[in-house]
Amino acid sequence: MSGTAVASAPAVPAERAPTPARRGAALPAVSLLVLYLALLLLIPSELVLAEVGSAGTPANLLGLAFLLWWVCARLGGQVSARLTPMHLALGVLVLCVLLALVNGLAHGWTRPVDIRQDFDEVWTLLPVTETELFDKSVLGAMRGLIALGSWVGVALLIIDGIRSWPDLDRVIDVLVGLCAVVAALGIYQYFTGDNLARHVQVPGLSPTYDVGVSISRSVLNRVSATTTHPIEFCVVLTTVLPLALHRAFHPRRTGTVRRVLTVYLPAALIALAIPMAVSRSGIVALGTAMLVLFVGWPANRRLWLLVLAPPAAVLMRSALPGLLGTIRSLFTQSLTDPSVTARTDDYGTTLALYSEHALLGRGAFTFIPQYYRVLDNQLLLNLIELGILGLTATLGVFATGYYLARHAKRHADSEEHRHLGLALSAAIAAMFIAYFTFDAWGFAKTGAVTFVLLGLAGALYRLEHTARAPEPASTDR
Repeated sequence: MSGTAVASAPAVPAERAPTPARRGAALPAVSLLVLYLALLLLIPSELVLAEVGSAGTPANLLGLAFLLWWVCARLGGQVSARLTPMHLALGVLVLCVLLALVNGLAHGWTRPVDIRQDFDEVWTLLPVTETELFDKSVLGAMRGLIALGSWVGVALLIIDGIRSWPDLDRVIDVLVGLCAVVAALGIYQYFTGDNLARHVQVPGLSPTYDVGVSISRSVLNRVSATTTHPIEFCVVLTTVLPLALHRAFHPRRTGTVRRVLTVYLPAALIALAIPMAVSRSGIVALGTAMLVLFVGWPANRRLWLLVLAPPAAVLMRSALPGLLGTIRSLFTQSLTDPSVTARTDDYGTTLALYSEHALLGRGAFTFIPQYYRVLDNQLLLNLIELGILGLTATLGVFATGYYLARHAKRHADSEEHRHLGLALSAAIAAMFIAYFTFDAWGFAKTGAVTFVLLGLAGALYRLEHTARAPEPASTDR
């Protein structure tokens, strides 16, 4: 082919241009991610493969397959796209987790006599032998590796498997739609007291404990749907709400009916269900997400929010009597709330454990509540289990995800993509704040959604850079 012929060839649009990522293996990444999200959000977390234990959820096992594929594809050269900052941040976190496990196995585990809490059940106060503690700690660490490996595998598949803006839009649409289904189940549970999740049965899966147990607070039903606890329900929906609002502001559906059913209704269901969990952690996360969105929105959208918020609160107060008052009391009475004082009492006792393995930690998922105490602070848990290096790596993945989302907000080539960057940064910031208020990695859906959001930030960064990259010069083969 002559040079003239090459020069006259029509240019390929940037969004359709072949990239190194598109030359990878023909793995249906988006379809697999849709399957993963369905398994994650629709199957109750209590249903697991009995041989694996609490980490053996169908979503976790599929996520491990994603990790195995990614490693093999990278080693085999089938995925040759450049690594992103999120790849590096995830790699550092994985390294810290492995180092912490090796350190724990090398030095063993101890339990201080004063680690238990006064209100713990009597049977948990019984002495434990070193052999039992060691065996249970190793088992917890192995289950932790399964969970973390799965979550990292999902993030990597999202980053390297999402190859176009339509792919990214489809994954976000499915995530929002499935969360809307979870929200609808929660709304039904709030009004009836019946959690439909308890009727879900999957052949081959066994419950680790009772499925769909309802919890109440001030005579209100705290909803959980397919999640393990109302806190998890509230945090998951809160962190997906910015993406639901993004889709509502930038709908891709044509036709009024389709747009209402597939765009506006999911956002409304998620927003309505969030307060029904009556969760302080979720409300704090919601405030964080809305603050990030409010600061980043244009003036007219801020004005609409300020105008609509008061009548919406009045309507909710009338339709859901007692709900807003109960939520308000969570904060006005927080200084005397046992759930708050228990969190603050954790620091002195547990930091003594941190000092034993300050640098590398004792191993992820080895701080077992049955032998120690419940820590409602994932960052404090990571300090104890992963050491200062692991905590720094945890902060690093959040900082990287937030930075990549904000980078897209500043540099994306369209208003829709810039708003997506804003929505993702709000979701990541909300999840990060939630890590201060409960043990997020102890809940299958919260941990997984964290890494889904981080993966989406990495994919957004890659697509934004691909769209701006100049078309490579053609060469005669």
